Amino acid sequence: MEKLDLFFIPSPLMGHVGQLVELARLFVKTFDHITATVLVIKLPGDPIGTDYTDSFTDHTRIKFIHFPPMDPGLFQDCPTVGFTADAVINSHKPIIRGLVASQFTGPGHRLGALVVDMFCTSMIDVAKEFNLPTYVFFPSNAAFLGIMFYFQTLQDELGQDISQLSHSATNLLVPSYANPVPPSVVPYVLLDRHHWSKRFIHYTRKYREANGIIVNTFQELEHHALCSYDGNTPPVYTVGPLLKPEKPTPDHEVLQWLKGQPESSVLLLCFGSRGWFGVDQVGEIAVAIERSGCRFIWSLRRPPPEGHKGFPKEYADYNEVLPDGFLERMAGKGKVVGWVPQAEVLADVATGGFVSHCGWNSLLESIWYGVPVATWPIYSEQQLDAFQMVKDLGLAVEISLDYNQMNKDQQLVSAETIEKGIREVMDRNSAVRAKVKEMSAKSRMAMEEGGSSLESLRRLVDDIIM
Repeated sequence: MEKLDLFFIPSPLMGHVGQLVELARLFVKTFDHITATVLVIKLPGDPIGTDYTDSFTDHTRIKFIHFPPMDPGLFQDCPTVGFTADAVINSHKPIIRGLVASQFTGPGHRLGALVVDMFCTSMIDVAKEFNLPTYVFFPSNAAFLGIMFYFQTLQDELGQDISQLSHSATNLLVPSYANPVPPSVVPYVLLDRHHWSKRFIHYTRKYREANGIIVNTFQELEHHALCSYDGNTPPVYTVGPLLKPEKPTPDHEVLQWLKGQPESSVLLLCFGSRGWFGVDQVGEIAVAIERSGCRFIWSLRRPPPEGHKGFPKEYADYNEVLPDGFLERMAGKGKVVGWVPQAEVLADVATGGFVSHCGWNSLLESIWYGVPVATWPIYSEQQLDAFQMVKDLGLAVEISLDYNQMNKDQQLVSAETIEKGIREVMDRNSAVRAKVKEMSAKSRMAMEEGGSSLESLRRLVDDIIM
C-alpha cells in the first residue's frame, strides 16, 4: 500500500492541541502505511500550554515541527484569548504554506491531506492551493457542531440576527439537541455579535468547504446529534473518545494522598486551564465543601491580572483567599492545590465525583473513567455541554447550567446550591452514577477493534486514499 503522510495543524489552545496529537497517534498506531507531521503553534503568554506542547517529541512515524513563540506584544489589541489564538494562527499561514509546498518538490511519502483544528480553518485555503483534501478536527461534541451549523443556516439563508436569540421568550428548537435549549445556556461566543461575526460564523462556513469533519465523540453517546445534520454537511467521522495525552506524574502529592482514601470517597473540583473565581465565589465553594463533609481535592487558581485576556496563576498562600481557618479545619479531609493531573486523579479508584467546568475533554475523561460530574460551566461552549450532559444525556447532576464568566452581571452560585450538587454527585446509589458507568463501558468498546469509532476511522482513511 502506498505510504501516506498527513499534516496535523492544532490550535495553540490548551483544550485543543492534545486531542489532535492523540488523533495523529491513533492514525499511525492503526495504519502501518501512514506517517504524521504535527505543526505545533505556541500561544504567547501561556506558560503552562507552552510547557505542555514542548513535551511533544518525535517518535515512530510521528514528527513534530515546533514553531518558535511569538512576541505577546504583537497581540495586545486582541480582546480575548480566542482572538489572540486566531491572530497567532493566521500569522503562521505563510510558513505553513511553505512547508506544504516543500512536500511536492522532494522525495518522500506523498502528502495525503491536512487535518486542521476547528479554529485553523484558514488553512483550508492553503490545502486548496495544492489540491489537497482537508479534514476539520472538531475537539468538541457533535451537538455543538450542530448548533454552529444551525445558526449559520439561520443567518445566511434566512437572514436571522443571531444575537437577537438571546432575547427569545421561548426555548430554542435546535436539531442537534433532544430537548429545547434555553437561551441562557447558548454560549456568549455564539450570541455576542462581535464573537459570532468576527470568528464563529467564519469557522462554520469553512467547515462546509472541508472534505470531512472528524468529531471527538462516539456514536453511542451522541446518536441524536449525529443524525441531525442537514444535507449540506460534509461527511462526519466519529473517532472518540480521544483523551488529552499527559506525562504520568506518579509522585504528585495528590496522587500520593489518594492512595490512602476509601474507594469513591473523594470529590475533585477542577475548572480547566482557564478556570478561576473571585474571592467571594471561592468563599461560597469553601463553605459548601466544609458543610458537605466530603473528602476533596480542589484545584484553586488565582485570577489573571489581565482579566479575560490572560491565564490564571498560582497562589503563593491560599489563606489570602480562603475563609479563616479553612485549611486547618480541612487538613485531614482534603487538599487545596494549584494545577492537578486531572486524568490521573479521575483514574484513581478513590475519586467518586467531579465538579467540572464542562470542557468537552474533561467530560470525556469523566465518562472514560466512570466518574459522574456536577456541572459548573465557565466559558466557551461549556454551558451547552452542561445542558447536554444533564438534560439530554442524564450523565451529570447540576450545580449550574448557565454560569458565564463573560457575563458582567453574573451572580454568585450560593454555598447551598454547591453543597446540594456535591451531595448528589457523591451519591453512590444514584441513577446518574449507574448511567455513567454504563456509558464508560461503551466508550471503551468504541475504541476497540470492531468498535464504532475505530470503524469510522477506517472509513476516513479509505476516503482520504480515494
